[in-house]
Amino acid sequence: MARRNIFFTGIIVLNILGLIYAVSENRFDISKLIDGDIDNVRAKSAECVFDKQIRELGAVWTPDLGPPIGVLYCMRCTCVPYHKKKRIVARVQCHSIKNQCPVPTCDDPVVLPGRCCKTCPGDISPDTVQDIVPQNVAEVEEKNGKHYAALLTGRSSLVLKNEFVKPIGDLNKNNVVATGRFSMHKRNLYYSFYISENAARPQSLQFIDNQGNILEEFTLSHAGGYVNSLYQNASRKVCGVWRRLAKDYRKLLKQEKMYAVLVWGTKDPAEFTLSGLITKNSALQTELLSALLEPSPGCDSNSMAGAGGTAIVSLSTTVTPSINVAIMFNGLFMPSELENVPINITLSMDDRRQVVLQEIAKVTKPAIDVNVVNVSATITQAHLRYLTRGRVLLSVSSVTKPEALRLSGNIITKASCEIFQSTLSSSNGANPDSVSGMAWLYLNNAGSLIYNIQIDKLPPKENPPMITLIDTGSKKKTELESLIPYFHGDGWANGTLDKLTPRVLEPLYAGDLAINVATTSDNSLIKGKLTAKPVDEARDAPAPVLLKREYSNLSTATVGLAWISVDNECHLHYDVSITGIGDRKMELWMEMYPFIAPGAPFINKELESFQGNSVEGSPVEVLSREELIKLETGVNFLKVKDASTKVVLLMATVTKVSIPPPCRPYTTSPDNSIPDLYDHPQVVSTGECFFEEKFYKNEEIWVSSKNACQMCFCQNGAAKCDFMTCPEVNCTDGKMITVEGECCSVCVNNSIPPRDQKCSWNGKSYLPSVKFHPFLIPTGFDLCTECYCDPSDLQIKCSRLDDNEKLCCNKNNCNNKFNINDPLSDDFISPDIPDYSVKHQGSEYSKKKENFAAKILEEGGCKNPSNPKKPFANGTEYHPYIDSLGEYKCVTCKCQNGTPNCSRQHCDAQTCKKIQDIKRRKEKFNQSDFCCSPKDCRKLRHKKKHTS
Repeated sequence: MARRNIFFTGIIVLNILGLIYAVSENRFDISKLIDGDIDNVRAKSAECVFDKQIRELGAVWTPDLGPPIGVLYCMRCTCVPYHKKKRIVARVQCHSIKNQCPVPTCDDPVVLPGRCCKTCPGDISPDTVQDIVPQNVAEVEEKNGKHYAALLTGRSSLVLKNEFVKPIGDLNKNNVVATGRFSMHKRNLYYSFYISENAARPQSLQFIDNQGNILEEFTLSHAGGYVNSLYQNASRKVCGVWRRLAKDYRKLLKQEKMYAVLVWGTKDPAEFTLSGLITKNSALQTELLSALLEPSPGCDSNSMAGAGGTAIVSLSTTVTPSINVAIMFNGLFMPSELENVPINITLSMDDRRQVVLQEIAKVTKPAIDVNVVNVSATITQAHLRYLTRGRVLLSVSSVTKPEALRLSGNIITKASCEIFQSTLSSSNGANPDSVSGMAWLYLNNAGSLIYNIQIDKLPPKENPPMITLIDTGSKKKTELESLIPYFHGDGWANGTLDKLTPRVLEPLYAGDLAINVATTSDNSLIKGKLTAKPVDEARDAPAPVLLKREYSNLSTATVGLAWISVDNECHLHYDVSITGIGDRKMELWMEMYPFIAPGAPFINKELESFQGNSVEGSPVEVLSREELIKLETGVNFLKVKDASTKVVLLMATVTKVSIPPPCRPYTTSPDNSIPDLYDHPQVVSTGECFFEEKFYKNEEIWVSSKNACQMCFCQNGAAKCDFMTCPEVNCTDGKMITVEGECCSVCVNNSIPPRDQKCSWNGKSYLPSVKFHPFLIPTGFDLCTECYCDPSDLQIKCSRLDDNEKLCCNKNNCNNKFNINDPLSDDFISPDIPDYSVKHQGSEYSKKKENFAAKILEEGGCKNPSNPKKPFANGTEYHPYIDSLGEYKCVTCKCQNGTPNCSRQHCDAQTCKKIQDIKRRKEKFNQSDFCCSPKDCRKLRHKKKHTS
């Protein structure tokens, strides 16, 4: 199982600094082993992670700890292996190289930038060259040995030499056999397996060296053998990839010293495993079909226990068709048969009535684990068709006891896991409607070709288009199959070609098969050649998405195809192919929304920078809970941007990415439905609130779009609303009217005031002469305060209602009568206006005060809604004054160039403790003195209890 080993930064700082100090004091110069585990960073057993960078076994580097420490030039770190219970695990090991510095040859040596040792001109220092292992370069050995195969049975040499497991015996009563195919590409080892139909899907796959050490392990299925893969279920294959194969492991593979082991047991590997040596075979270069050979019905079950075989089948579809079969097998020899043993090989129709090929091959020196024989023969065109449709049976038997010692199996689809894909675009540029598309195909276990084609922006008059498969390898560009009967009006063509012929199969694997879309006006509107891609984490998704052209300056032939998936360790994988983009530097981004709504919060995640027409990879970090939620239930946009201008070149909508069960941040209900948190996203982890199909930021105030009397505010992801009670209005001189979109009625003399003449306060606009109660956080509408939109200056003026002193009075306002026309206090003396003093009374006093208020506003001050004659100076901080509450200490405002910026203080444990102490002493509790309600404190205690 993959492990996460990381050089944890905090531990690095402490240990390396201690090490440097020790070396400087000549206390020791030994290697220092430092490691840590962090769930957010991925690293397999055979690789290390340093500062979120993956390093393979054997990699050497100089550690960079970032500011303030920086690069430690006198340290060297290496990714080294160590044994742990039959497993090889990578660890980071660091040591000082100061003791390796040579003695300088001059009197005044210097330390050059980026170096550790003091040197003189011409000196060679050990810190001049580092053994850095290339991370993204295709290895040369891939060209010499790219394809490998394995026969997995209970008779492998791994069992016999290392006693890795007990002999299968009774554990394999159903005679289960497996065969594997392996291919190297850019240091990644792709693996594929066929397993007996009567066997459940294995739990895991292990790669083991010839000493029995586990090099790496992969989970293949969930509990009960479940795998969430459309391709693997349809093809009955097991697929995956071992990424970034270490150099030492590539060497083992090339030397044929690595084994593949399929494990069914969950507690003890000895419960049930199949293993086999991974070997090279030249026939794999041209393999078109495969066969899995199992003990035949009626054979000697005791003698054949743990036996099996596989066949690599190549075809030639020339004028004289031929077949070549390379067979790997065991279990067909008598104890006395030691050399030059003949073996019967028969190809027949699956009812055995018609023989296609029958030959005898000799095995020079029989082996217990794997023997290889090859046969070739000419066949008919009819036999070719039967082969591609899975109707030919291959039998391999002993000449001495042909019925007792026999292996057999139908020749079926090639064992390798492959998807065939293509982008569809115009080649001649004559595409005014910007029609584009994509296609992906695969073969199921019955040999049928499953195809999926999407065409975008096809004009309605061109429906249905003519879709055909074309062999581009032939001089005439032969049309092979027509897909017209399966085209749907929504732009999709999905279907199955059941009777697949060799003339389709051969160009498909050769890379010469193309899809052509024609219309009545254009015989080749869009087209694309199919390319074989090995199935990996990204391409194991149910379907790719179409990247459509967003930047109008791009050619109409520009189109892309992208695969997106999440693996069992919660890592995002992507694979993008683009046509017509040119050679420019680009960036791949993912924008994740809960769903599309005004103001919806989103995560903008840069995946990778790249250049060229394709990119594939995965971020090192695992996805967060919030990202997983948005990926599975939200709407996401994959964007390709120009690296320099940040212009979006192509974009695709990605919906409902499947999240594996181990990564799901919730527990599904018995009917597998998604819980309420997903269905009703009023509570969003980022603090935004969803209300009436729109998102609002935390602490934002708004008026309901459906009810003008309802006001709400957002508090920690929850929308809290209150309904206004309108103040009584005496309309003697005018008439009472109710304006659409307004809550409270207004008294007007003549016509309705213009809509642009309104007072604005706390997120809502009010018509002139309207009276209302102010909306406060967190208590809602304050029924003890009445505000009024003054039509003379469109300013809000408020006053306290003291009709019911028991309900509305508190210590802040009842003892001091408040008059909206007077300042809150007169004890402020301005240093800028010497004669502005409390001793000035009458009209001169009022005039000075008005001049002083105007001066403050001119200098960037802010209006005071509670006292227009005493504005707030620019840069000052203050608590707003609420008539029924007094000074509202839960909100702090700062006047900045005429605009007040206010923020509400958050509830914390210390404030809740003060409230609790006041209540315990049975003192009077005044809500305005604190920023917490009793409900907030209960939530805080509940959260602390569950996180501690």
